[in-house]
Amino acid sequence: MKRRNFLQYASTATAISALGASPLARAQAFPSKPIRIICPYPAGATTDAVSRLMANALQTDSGSTVIVDNRSGAGGNIGTEAAARAEADGYTLLLGALGPMAANPALYSRLNFDPAKDFTPLAWAASVPLIWAVHPSFSAATAKEALEWLRKNPGKFSYASAGNGTPQHLAGELVKRQTGTSILHIPYRGSAPALNDVLGGTVQMVFEATPAILQHVQSGRLKALAVTSARRIPALPGVPTLKESGVDAEISGWYGFLAPAAIPADRKAWLVKHMGAALATKATQDRLAELGSVPIDNSPQAFARLLDSERARWQTLIREVGIKLD
Repeated sequence: MKRRNFLQYASTATAISALGASPLARAQAFPSKPIRIICPYPAGATTDAVSRLMANALQTDSGSTVIVDNRSGAGGNIGTEAAARAEADGYTLLLGALGPMAANPALYSRLNFDPAKDFTPLAWAASVPLIWAVHPSFSAATAKEALEWLRKNPGKFSYASAGNGTPQHLAGELVKRQTGTSILHIPYRGSAPALNDVLGGTVQMVFEATPAILQHVQSGRLKALAVTSARRIPALPGVPTLKESGVDAEISGWYGFLAPAAIPADRKAWLVKHMGAALATKATQDRLAELGSVPIDNSPQAFARLLDSERARWQTLIREVGIKLD
């Protein structure tokens, strides 16, 4: 074979080989650099704990480097917007929660992202019930007794929350609507200051995530009236649900992971596979239980259904109640 013909043949063969191998090569090349999980809340919160749990578990399962980037502010909007604007290459993921993923489109007049269009779900990680608790000086011993007091004394009692638009705030508004009671809402910047004022008796009651409030209930510093989940929780088997107490209401704080919507299908499949495996380990499940999560279907399909139902539910409530944050 003449040299020129040989070179032409070799060049053509190389090109054909490269074309044929490119999908596999792309799949094998991912990930080739650290994966970043944006947590749109500050370090130390339950959202941060879930983000770091996933980062560590995903890193262990896949052997890839995974880091957490806390970008808090504006009810989760700042970090969520950063994730929405990131390149859809699979290297930037988002910890999604009730606020920015479901409630904020109704709470804020303008958002620079669309949670329903800008993201695709990868895994549902946790569902954490809330506890309705009161200061020990509050005379009611049960949720039913508390509701009687609230109906007889409209506007005289208040509840603290971790902030406007949080699950804690929405839980209080849901209970108010479902029971026809009038309770003053006092928002704080986080769970810690809210709990401090309830523990001190400045505010009478609070709706708070299980991991943040459980120790205060178990020590007797606060009195639990009801849990907001569909079933009683193992840590407090003697505390009834809201529904058992005659309140047709259920709410949990939930957390999952998403990617920008335009992520390539092969990279999404890789993330779904390895995130699912990471969540399925006993170590991860044990830690999620410590954080107050109840067993759930971790699949992206289940998370997608949750997102659809929660958006419809909370945006309707927020508009009916007339809550606006800007």
